[in-house]
Amino acid sequence: MSNGNEDREVILANFQAITGIDDIAIALSTLEQFNWDINNAIVATVSEDPTPSPQVSSCEVNTTFKVDWKGREYSFSLNVNDATVGTLKENLSSRVGVPKENFTIIGFPTMTVQTDHKTLQQMGVSQDCRLMMVETPNQVPNTRGQGSSSSIMSSSRYRFKMSVEGLEYDLVFPANNHVRQVKSYVESTYNIPASQQRWEGWPPGTSDSLELRDLVLETPFHRLKVFRRQEAGRASVGSDDEFMDEDVLESPECSSTSAQRPLMTVGKSAEENVMQFLQVFEERYGNVHPAFHIGTLKSALTAAFNVPADLKRPLIVFLHSDKALTGHLFCSQVICSESMAGYIDQHFVMWAYDLTERRLQQQILTECQSIFGYSGRQQVEMYVPDKLPLMIVITKVQSAPQVFAVFQGDISPDLLMAQLIDAVENYNQTRSIEKAAELEQEQRSRLRELQEQEYLDSLQRDREKDEMKKIEEKEKQLQVETEEATLSSFEDLVPPEPDSNTPSSDITFKLPSGERINRKFVHRTQLKVLSYFVGSKGYPPANFKLVQNFPKRQFDEDEMYLTLDDLGLTRREILYVEERD
Repeated sequence: MSNGNEDREVILANFQAITGIDDIAIALSTLEQFNWDINNAIVATVSEDPTPSPQVSSCEVNTTFKVDWKGREYSFSLNVNDATVGTLKENLSSRVGVPKENFTIIGFPTMTVQTDHKTLQQMGVSQDCRLMMVETPNQVPNTRGQGSSSSIMSSSRYRFKMSVEGLEYDLVFPANNHVRQVKSYVESTYNIPASQQRWEGWPPGTSDSLELRDLVLETPFHRLKVFRRQEAGRASVGSDDEFMDEDVLESPECSSTSAQRPLMTVGKSAEENVMQFLQVFEERYGNVHPAFHIGTLKSALTAAFNVPADLKRPLIVFLHSDKALTGHLFCSQVICSESMAGYIDQHFVMWAYDLTERRLQQQILTECQSIFGYSGRQQVEMYVPDKLPLMIVITKVQSAPQVFAVFQGDISPDLLMAQLIDAVENYNQTRSIEKAAELEQEQRSRLRELQEQEYLDSLQRDREKDEMKKIEEKEKQLQVETEEATLSSFEDLVPPEPDSNTPSSDITFKLPSGERINRKFVHRTQLKVLSYFVGSKGYPPANFKLVQNFPKRQFDEDEMYLTLDDLGLTRREILYVEERD
């Protein structure tokens, strides 16, 4: 860390200790407003929070403003000179049915630290002002250590007033951090090697292997002091108020030459580095954090956007650097809050990358250029490495990913939450349009598939008709051939017609078609031969019979073997061919 950054960090810590401002973004904004003149900044901040002036009458006209809660607007009309943030919370709690401990209010126009006793006027509330109510999960205190309580920890974090070589800092560490990690943080941040750290304030029996939640710590914060030890060699454990780093001196893994474990390592693959980032991040800040996508930036884009419209979410690219002034506080106090982590997990895909090393910076810039083009690289290059940490919100409209918003590490949690909510609302509007287009495209595809299927079914029906027609034609041809063969066989059974000199019967056959056929037969011809003759004309004996009308006579099977002479059909006769019943 440069001397300039060290000086500003000292000013920042002193300013927070004196004013009681815990929000790093508000503290930084105030100091920058006064060009890092701590005296003027303190005077302006302290004078900003006076008690309400007795000259201001509570009978003044009320101010009307609105508060958004889960898509609904609640209108309030209050005297902003008298009404406090606490009053507004109580009114909201009674109207929406949520305990006031379980939500916070964001969107106040001023950057003033929000407390329940401050008036709405001090928070900048004016006519037609719009605020937003954001639900926060209940805080469940961890009772693993005897001294842990809800007043010293929030979301499993512990607050310390730490004096480092005479300068006091307000620091927050996850409850599952080991004492060794606190000392490593002091080593990397304040450049005091672990072997040269001399501590005061650790509880009796403290060792580097213990977690913070295993210790008996004071409330509402625990005070620690650390000094740079000038003497070389191992020191002994002192009184209850002094604890030397025995484990660090004895363990080669935690020797004084070992620096804080990096979030990423040059030379590893992107997947390996992302896994390392997750492991080290949890070692530093605990398990409460947004879920980091495991994989490359390209795979994160795929997870966010190459899914059905209902599942698409914006992508957050989180770029971190251990050298950044606000990096540790942004991680521990902003993105690792349960409300922020829960909201990000619900509405975003998040991918993280560490840019502490210059080669890692070049790698991410090259990857941004390959994905977003040169303009995308330039957008990221504007912030790297001097304006980290960084949250880049990427959305995808139609087919092109684009940067929707960029948030730096000095943003307040309330403002960041409001901006993320705004990003989600904007993206949902875009996604609804895209979803409608996707639905229309799907309907067109279904219609096209239905038409293609109907066409294929029609072709199949035509083929089946052709096949059926061919079969019918074959059957018909076979029937014709069969009939022809049958007719030919009947013709073979009929003797030649006798000449005019031979005594014969002149028979006229009247067919069902109305046609008449004349034929002569000798008197000794059996009646069945006449049926063969009719069969040769297409009226087989099995289906047709011979009938005489005058007199009415129907020949049975027994008479088929009688001759024409026997039947008295020796002259000119008419026989009718009728279909059998």
